Amino acid sequence: MILFVNTFITNDKPNFKLSYQRGNLHTDDKLDILKYSLYSFSKAYKWSKVILYIQLDEHYNSRENELKQYCEEIFGDIIYRNKRNEYQNDWKESYELLDDNLIWFYCNHDHIFFDSNTSYLEELIDEMKNEKLCSLQFSHWSENIRTAKVGGVSPPKDSKTYQIHNNHISVVSDNFDSIQIITKELYRRWWFEGEFNHIKLPRPDFFGIGLAEIKPMPMHKVIIPLKEICRHFDGYQHIQPIIDNNQCPSITIPPGFFKNDIKIRYGYNDYKEGWTNINPKNNNYYAYDISGADYKFTLNDLPLIWKDKISVIDSNIKTDDDEMIQHRLKAIFDMVVTSPYFEVDEEVINKIFNKYLENFNYKIDA
Repeated sequence: MILFVNTFITNDKPNFKLSYQRGNLHTDDKLDILKYSLYSFSKAYKWSKVILYIQLDEHYNSRENELKQYCEEIFGDIIYRNKRNEYQNDWKESYELLDDNLIWFYCNHDHIFFDSNTSYLEELIDEMKNEKLCSLQFSHWSENIRTAKVGGVSPPKDSKTYQIHNNHISVVSDNFDSIQIITKELYRRWWFEGEFNHIKLPRPDFFGIGLAEIKPMPMHKVIIPLKEICRHFDGYQHIQPIIDNNQCPSITIPPGFFKNDIKIRYGYNDYKEGWTNINPKNNNYYAYDISGADYKFTLNDLPLIWKDKISVIDSNIKTDDDEMIQHRLKAIFDMVVTSPYFEVDEEVINKIFNKYLENFNYKIDA
């Protein structure tokens, strides 16, 4: 699979309003968020090729060498360019570089690989390898899982295409989000069918006008995972109905991440500044309420991308492992069942629980 990043880093506000609500969290530097995202991808998969088209505005231009060197350090060999694709002919030219059937297609800067290992992603990719027209939603998991039964996030929605498989859900849709794993043939059909080189399209779902406003889009199988693979840095309060910061919260770069000095504090009820505070038993997330925890992981399912960055783990000796796992499942349930307007099948919830419980060698009988 090829990692293909096409993005623009700027502090300018878009000419439309997105209601990102970070609650009690500070906002990190955008280039640092991109570096956090790219580092997470460097741990997510063994890429056959890495293509990075990253354009910086004048505010960040002085850091271009820093970014390029960082990318070379974490990925090794890369194809790097300081200008992103913006028109159809740019995307056609890039097609010549795509010598793999699968592309991790990413036109953002702020989605973080958050799984505790790579085994589930590898499992899904193995299933996709021989698909012709297919995509996989690797982020916005809470949103995608709750809308699956109605046919997915994007219209036209056809609930009759909803299927529950052994290790994922699928629908049929024309979804053209710019945060998906896509097949090479889907890429080709997006960018080679029709003539629209006069329209600026630095991403297929460009704000104001996207591919679907220009031409018919190919219907294809869309895979929805049973685990959260990536988290959007600013959470999901910009969607309707909102998924709030006490269900699937916004996140920050852990203190000490870039210095290999993450300090984990686990199982405590109080909050310690400068540490990453984790407690699945806490009723709240810090983003939502200052009495809350930063995250509700257990020590067994910390994000993979933190594991070689942690310097200290202070674990409360009074924690009960089984109790923590139960509360972890409750936190996952709260990420899945976020609105009375959507139904998530009990079978799907059990599959989700069992996929997470693989980390603990447990299983819930259906």
